Amino acid sequence: MLLAAAEKRIREKGPTVSLEAIATEAGVTKPTLYREVGDRDALVAALAERLAARMAEAMTRLVAEASAPREGLRNLVAGYLNLASRDRHLYLYVTAGGTGDDRVQQSLRLADGAASQFSGPIAAYRRAHDTDPAVAVVWSYGLLGALHFVTLWWLREASTDIDVIIDQITALLW
Repeated sequence: MLLAAAEKRIREKGPTVSLEAIATEAGVTKPTLYREVGDRDALVAALAERLAARMAEAMTRLVAEASAPREGLRNLVAGYLNLASRDRHLYLYVTAGGTGDDRVQQSLRLADGAASQFSGPIAAYRRAHDTDPAVAVVWSYGLLGALHFVTLWWLREASTDIDVIIDQITALLW
């Protein structure tokens, strides 16, 4: 309930929303929010886990729908960008919403969840094609790094059509 309320308030007010506003949305006091969830960094971590799980589920489904590897990659890129676009404020909150000291850990929490979902299919594909599957983890994080920074840039600029960005980042990663 608290995390759903936090997501709702972040979506409404943006990534700079206060913990007080989140507590109000949840119908609790700020001390109750701290007791149940923790500080801002703990809230960011919990929300990052939820977002990573939703992203991983969507990406897995979209990649599975593809009939060819490049189409699977394009579906993955499209799914990631579309989800970040639809949930812009939450994406920005979980990647930069905590204290300055913990921002690297915040980004890695989101990446860890998604990378673990990507590395299995990458390794399986490489095994099936008699190539080294050991690259799967590095490629997963590399893929996510590219997607993350392109997404941040695109969310800030939003001047280029999303389909153009999807095609360009797919071409780069392919």
